[in-house]
Amino acid sequence: MTLESISKIFLVMMVIFTPDCKREDFSWGIKIGNITYSGNVIFLTPEELALIKEVNTGSIVFSEGTGGITRIADKSILVLGVSEKTPFGLLRKATGIEISGTDLIIKTTDVFLTEAVKEGTVKFQQKLLEKDFRLIEKADGVLVTGSGKSFDGLAVTLDNLKLHDNGETIASIGGAIGISPEIGITIKNVSNSISEITFTSVLNKIDEVTVNSAGGFNGAKEVVAASFIHIPVVIDSLVFVPEVRIICGFEGTVSGGVSSGVRQDRIISSQMKYIQSAWSANPLTQSTRFDFITPQITDNSDLRIYSGPEITIRLFGVPIQTIKATGFFSLEAEKNSTPFWKLLIGNNGYNTAKNGIFGLGDDYSASMEIEASEISNADDLRDSGE
Repeated sequence: MTLESISKIFLVMMVIFTPDCKREDFSWGIKIGNITYSGNVIFLTPEELALIKEVNTGSIVFSEGTGGITRIADKSILVLGVSEKTPFGLLRKATGIEISGTDLIIKTTDVFLTEAVKEGTVKFQQKLLEKDFRLIEKADGVLVTGSGKSFDGLAVTLDNLKLHDNGETIASIGGAIGISPEIGITIKNVSNSISEITFTSVLNKIDEVTVNSAGGFNGAKEVVAASFIHIPVVIDSLVFVPEVRIICGFEGTVSGGVSSGVRQDRIISSQMKYIQSAWSANPLTQSTRFDFITPQITDNSDLRIYSGPEITIRLFGVPIQTIKATGFFSLEAEKNSTPFWKLLIGNNGYNTAKNGIFGLGDDYSASMEIEASEISNADDLRDSGE
């Protein structure tokens, strides 16, 4: 058989067999849900996580090395789930291994999310409900109540919460504060880099606050009325944990006794986006309903009372977003002016993307400020006959 004949036979075989021998697409990584993790990622079972004795800044100590723990090597990326010692999950890189008696000590360092996640999109979309939170702590003068039928978010009642006490004058606040947040986070990863992040939030909030003092006071003070932690939300082995603190405070001066109160019901929507290596924010949208108690005041005042939530979303225990949105009312009064007093309402705060775990440089922050608007004054009430 000639060389030319052999060549013809080989070409025919290629035509016949190539369609049936198509090579499968190759993906080097570990696919979980919508995410492909890098090939050096290590996951542990609940039984293996239970062997963790302690977690320190630069190490994880196991009581024994068994099962998947034996696969941990230098430069392994540890993506650990929720356990007694890892309540937020844990994302670390192994830098060395030591043995001390029966203990296995994994030396570790912090790691960016992009070192663990190769490809894919993760979506956290959650309405944060009262039933999914547990109380961490609360201040004196605060009652934690269950949600009502028309409000399923977190709610606290203020029962003479002290904001000022100098031994002579006590200023306290009462009322109720509620927050029902809807949080959306989308993170898109391509080739071990982040191509897009979107943070959306809708805050349905109630700030019903009264202030009472028999005498004048001044200064500034902020207190945490109560703090709560949400159950972990696990999405394709990524562990998200929301936290909420209810903030109350005052700033300014009032020269005499004061009694005043305002209720604000607000729905505030915001969005921040990272795309094409830059952050941007959409303008806030909001709706407001309000009511008030006619202020009882006899002297000058430049006083602001504020309250509302501070929401932090953690990914493997590292903050990735913080929202602070405090509604306020201001009581401005001058004895020799007309009108004598004015009552205003507004909202302060910020929505901040924390870039640490993403490795994107400085944090990005967008304002949650809603400009103060006057809702009543002394002349309005006089003209209406009140």
